[in-house]
Amino acid sequence: MMNALADTWHIVVRGLRSRIRMPVFIFMSLFQPILWLLLFTQLFEKSFGSMPGMGDNYLQFFTPGVVVMTVLFGSAFAGFGLLMMMDMGILSKMLATPVTRVSIIMGQVIAAVVVSIIQAAIIFVIAAIMGVHVATGVPGVLLALFIVALLGLAFAAFSNGLALLVKRQETVMATTNLFTMPLMFLSSTMMPGGALPGWLNTVRHFNPVDYAVVGVRGLVLEGYVWSDLWRSLVVLGALSVAAVIFATLMFRRQAE
Repeated sequence: MMNALADTWHIVVRGLRSRIRMPVFIFMSLFQPILWLLLFTQLFEKSFGSMPGMGDNYLQFFTPGVVVMTVLFGSAFAGFGLLMMMDMGILSKMLATPVTRVSIIMGQVIAAVVVSIIQAAIIFVIAAIMGVHVATGVPGVLLALFIVALLGLAFAAFSNGLALLVKRQETVMATTNLFTMPLMFLSSTMMPGGALPGWLNTVRHFNPVDYAVVGVRGLVLEGYVWSDLWRSLVVLGALSVAAVIFATLMFRRQAE
């Protein structure tokens, strides 16, 4: 057990160092959500700002959605790092060492989640500078980061499992784009669920991204709405477990 934890830790550190060496990638990953905060809120304020459930303004309402989208897109493309390791022969060398097999995949997944959570925290800071008030304060922000961490864990694990399954960057890219954008739009990210068309409001209840948005938004706008929080934690926790199992099975298949 201790060896597995130590192996996972070393791989997480390696993954974080490799990302730090690519500051352009980090900047580009943050540029889009910052653009959403600065531009989209100005564009949609007049259209959506007066709707019930928006809070003080559209920026206040949209910030949780931006936080969730930052983690969603950052973790959904985590499989590309594993594909690069496979192409460069690094994964084969790791498999030839005594390192715990599960630690390799979990180290990759956790490193991707850590980067996404740091980016989400930066978005919270920028939003606070722009005037967003979090109803639950710093403890609520920490709980919100935990909620999106579960979402990130699920999508990072799925992305790595998908990379191991198809072994092609083009296929991973196409598949990731196929489900991330619809998941974002089939949720209450940009407007309250009650304002969505009837069929869309029904579909969003089966969308894991919406559970993250609802949980984080409640912490920002209202307080500790435990009925929403428990649903978010249970659904995202179960999804994370399923995704990690999928990634682990795909990795064992690759290692054989």
